[in-house]
Amino acid sequence: MRISTNLFHMQSFASIEKHQNSVLAIQEKLASGQKVNRPSDDPAASSQINALNQSMKNLDQFEKNGQYAKTMLSYEETQLDTAVDVTQRVRELTIQMMNETYTAEQRQAAGMEIGQLIDQVANVMNSSNSEDELLFAGNNVDAQAAFVEDTVNPASPSGLRYFAYIGSPNSDDGTADSPYDPQANFGARFVQIAFDNDNVVKPDDKGDPARVRVTDNGSRVFNVDQTVPGGGSLPPGVDPNLLNVMVQLKDNLDRGLQPPAEIGTDLLTGLDAMSQSLAEIGGRQNRLQNQYDAGAEFRIALDQRRSDLQDQDVVAGISEFTMKQNALQMAQQVFSKVQGMTLFDYIN
Repeated sequence: MRISTNLFHMQSFASIEKHQNSVLAIQEKLASGQKVNRPSDDPAASSQINALNQSMKNLDQFEKNGQYAKTMLSYEETQLDTAVDVTQRVRELTIQMMNETYTAEQRQAAGMEIGQLIDQVANVMNSSNSEDELLFAGNNVDAQAAFVEDTVNPASPSGLRYFAYIGSPNSDDGTADSPYDPQANFGARFVQIAFDNDNVVKPDDKGDPARVRVTDNGSRVFNVDQTVPGGGSLPPGVDPNLLNVMVQLKDNLDRGLQPPAEIGTDLLTGLDAMSQSLAEIGGRQNRLQNQYDAGAEFRIALDQRRSDLQDQDVVAGISEFTMKQNALQMAQQVFSKVQGMTLFDYIN
């Protein structure tokens, strides 16, 4: 084998460059605190780290969605509590005015208070959040109102207009339902709060922990079932909502008439419907909290896994740095001995 002077030098340079690169690599890891700074450092680990980072970004978005949903549901709960309080006052007046001892003038005076209470309930039923998104219009959150004066049905005998629901008109099968059908499956607005297996949005969120409903169908929340025994105070064809029952009550009081017992029953039915909606809102709020807790635990697991793949062990890194630095110094010392040598030194 022929060994030239140039080969001595080339081998020494290659050894020094190799050890210099090793020292620089471990220096970079110690400086950044990460043992994987680029895909070439560890392609397999780099791919896993990217997937973990994406999952954690998704968790961040789910948390923001949950905060938005929590705000919406909290506001909706407050509005419904107001509607319940007002309706209870309306029912008290109804029962009071059923007493035959009251005169027509006294009933008309009570009708004036009922008119103010109607305005309060109408405001609740058409309430919106800070972004002007309706709470009780299903997924039609950008409409001007969820309940408007009915242009189809005639006014009451005293001239008062009934109200009709104009929220989301589509059912789960894509066909339009009657706006007066209390069982119609109107659309709703959902937000995703967790990872979903199939990424399919269903007509309702029952059994789907990945999504939560943040708007409600006003025709259900404020529905008054006209088939309940002892109820049915509204004329045929009138939207069976709580507001129209109050309009019917005011119509009687404005004419000085004693309210029929059916109105009291319908108001109680409306209270039951709102209480049911409040219970559902409470259930959704519990789901939000449970999902937040689950997400926090999952985040800890993901962060630990990412740390195992990415974070540099400082003690091990310093030891490795010392070893590679010593190797570099040895290579440099060897080169200093070799660089002055030529084959002529061995010629006698």
